[in-house]
Amino acid sequence: MARLFQRAWSASLAAIMAAGISLAALQPAAAQIDSSDATFREAVQAVKDKDFRHAVRLFTIQAENDQHDAQYNLALLLEAGKGAPQDFLKALTWAWAAQLGGIEAAEELAEDLAGYLPEKSIETVREAVQERLRARIDKGHAAAVSQFATFHLLMLEEPDHETAYIWFSISAALGLEGALEARDDARENVDGERIIELQSEAGTIYESLEIIID
Repeated sequence: MARLFQRAWSASLAAIMAAGISLAALQPAAAQIDSSDATFREAVQAVKDKDFRHAVRLFTIQAENDQHDAQYNLALLLEAGKGAPQDFLKALTWAWAAQLGGIEAAEELAEDLAGYLPEKSIETVREAVQERLRARIDKGHAAAVSQFATFHLLMLEEPDHETAYIWFSISAALGLEGALEARDDARENVDGERIIELQSEAGTIYESLEIIID
């Protein structure tokens, strides 16, 4: 499967670079079905063919299904105004989603996009990203738990270490990778007098969640 993605990317690289866009060509998570892989390749091919409108449609479908490589690619297209009018708000929303999903290049893109927007608009994006994460948590998506914690460290105007500690504590209890270290790092920035209260809150939230561990 990885080779198929590499071949599809290699075939389209020149055209994509000529279009001024450098798309991610990451293999989706193993749990994602083959049809998703085919859709991703079709979207990359659409960029190669300069059918950006079709590429935006396909990447949007995948972005809505929490495929972080597609979210990054969609953000690039929206930032460039290819396949849809420029939309820095939507582009930042998807760039942050991709960054939270582990796409490293999305961080720089998000910083660039934030530089185009007034703080009021950035706050609108924060609210949209936060609502999306909460909706995913409510649906039982484990990955969204750690992402929600990270959101409170990286995407707010000022880091909210207490909320991050609560959600990293939940992530650690779920056995999510890297959560123990992240929880302990967050705890170092929390007032010791608040720890017991925050742990109690984390426990209450944990018991209320129905999380699916892949």
